[in-house]
This record gives sequence, C-alpha cells and structure tokens, in this order.
Amino acid sequence: MGTDDGLRACWRYGALSSRGYDLDKPVGFSFGDVEFYSRLLAGTQGEILEPAVGNGRMLVPLLREGLRVRGYDTSPHMVELCRAHCAREGLAGDVFVDDLATYRAPGRYEAVVVPAGSFSLLPSPEAAVAALAAIRDSLVAGGRFVCDLEPPPVGVDIATSPRQWWDGEELITMSSMHTEFDPRTQRTTEWLRYELWEEGVLRRGELQVFSLLWFGLAEFTGMLTDAGFTSVTVYGDYDTSPPGPQADIWTFEALRA
Repeated sequence: MGTDDGLRACWRYGALSSRGYDLDKPVGFSFGDVEFYSRLLAGTQGEILEPAVGNGRMLVPLLREGLRVRGYDTSPHMVELCRAHCAREGLAGDVFVDDLATYRAPGRYEAVVVPAGSFSLLPSPEAAVAALAAIRDSLVAGGRFVCDLEPPPVGVDIATSPRQWWDGEELITMSSMHTEFDPRTQRTTEWLRYELWEEGVLRRGELQVFSLLWFGLAEFTGMLTDAGFTSVTVYGDYDTSPPGPQADIWTFEALRA
C-alpha cells in the first residue's frame, strides 16, 4: 500500500473509530436532527437514501417510522454496525458500501438526506460538486435533498484530554495528536489515535485522519443552484425558522427541478 492509499484508508472510519462512534452516538441519539428529519420526511411514499449512513443513528429511527430508507457508507465497519442494528430490531435496512461522490441511481429516490454535517467529510471541493450532481441525478423530478452543515469555525478547538468509552471490560480511548485549519482550502484536519485497552493492556491502536471541508451559507446555496436544484430553503438549529447569526447548524432543503 502506498502513502496516499494509506492516508485514504486511515481517513475512513476503521474498526475502532467506528466502534467509538457507535458507543458515543448510538442508534436514536439525537442532536435534535432525528425529530426534525422525521417531521420533514413524514408522508414520503417513495424511497429515501441516506449517504454516509454511519451506524444507523438516523436510518433506524426513520425505518421505525415506516419510511422506506436505504443507506450507504464508505466504511465497511460502519455498514456492518448499521446492518447489525437493523437486524437487532427486525428492520429491513438495505445498507451497502459506496461513495458519496460517485454513487448514482438515476431518478430513483424521492428524498436524499445527509444529516449531521457528513457532507463535509468529502475529500475536496471537486468531490463536493460531483456529489451534488450525483445526488440530483438520483432524485425523481421534484425530489428533495436535505443536508446539514455546520457554519465555518472561527478558530480550531484542540482537545486537551482523551475521550473514553467502556464497552463491557474493554476501554476505547481517543486522543487528538494534531489539529490544523487551512483557511485557503476551508479545511480542518485532525489526527486522531484510537486505542483499545483490556485489563490495563493495550490491545491495538488505530489512526484516523479526520478532515472536514467548510462552506459558507451563500456559497453552498450557490453550489446547490449550480447543481440544478431549485427552491433552496435554509433552516437554523433544527427549527423551521431561517438561521440566525449564532446558529450552530444549517439545514438546507432543495428540490430537483
């Protein structure tokens, strides 16, 4: 494996980082988004797609509502967790491995949803443009795209102590090794080290390069328009009101013409 391939591999959620995410944000855990998306999608008769589905934190509650939801993720470990959660609840969750920048299913979905800022995980602005085009193509005429983004950061928060989660007798820790923000490329990059401990013994470690793209409100609205979406509406903090200057999250809703 070459250096670039190695960096791409550690960018994705691996076995430990996926497990840590699952313990930190289990199925049904909500920032207010689970309830908000449930209200927005209520009554949707056609199929819904959730790219970057992760462990099923959002997908499983939507399936419980009787909605027809499929999902995919670039991480096989996340897909495995999501499938396990669906199976545990007896839900028919169709979840698979794929990529947000390339997956296309022309005219298939009534809605595509990307909650929790996962759109920012794309590796480049070019990939973001490609993803919007692919999402638009995958929607039926009049279909909806709903996406969360966090406003760009003013500075960089650097974690001073590891986070930890107990899973039975095993302890998973996560520590930040390095954090940087490049305003030119509108990207933050954090090097995270996950460790698995049992009875005081380090069993394994895993590196994750956690990188996020940032978009301005007007910038992303323009990107949606350029991609062929219409009727772009922006909500703030999982409320149906426009976002105020102190909003922590923006939710974009746009239609395929």
